[in-house]
Amino acid sequence: MAVQLTDVEKLEGTYPFSIETAVRAYRINDYLHRMVEPAHREAFQRDEEASFEAAALSEQERDLIRRRDWRGLLHYGVIFFMLEKLGAVTGISNLHIYAAMRGQSLEEFQKTRNAPGALYSVAGKGGGKLDWDKTEKSKS
Repeated sequence: MAVQLTDVEKLEGTYPFSIETAVRAYRINDYLHRMVEPAHREAFQRDEEASFEAAALSEQERDLIRRRDWRGLLHYGVIFFMLEKLGAVTGISNLHIYAAMRGQSLEEFQKTRNAPGALYSVAGKGGGKLDWDKTEKSKS
């Protein structure tokens, strides 16, 4: 497999997930995965900065989360499913995340799809009010 991955990083838009990346991003992936735990999620919603401190996140990791830099998080080594968890907790739909990763508005992104698709999130019943669908409908 190593032969097939030789120079893969030279391909534009390719960000190999290596063991080094996995080790570097372990802490932030663990932090985001713990959003499934009610106490962790509530601590984040109450005071993001305090929750960052408690998790000993690096300044770069904190900044990526603060700015909801979806593409930056992915490039850093955050697993996509962890982005979904952050989106669910912050009320951001998956389609909004996809659009942001492409540098597009939701409307621009949906024009590139064969079917516009419904907005959705991995937020469960206890995920709180998700009003992004009202926001998008009111823009039209």
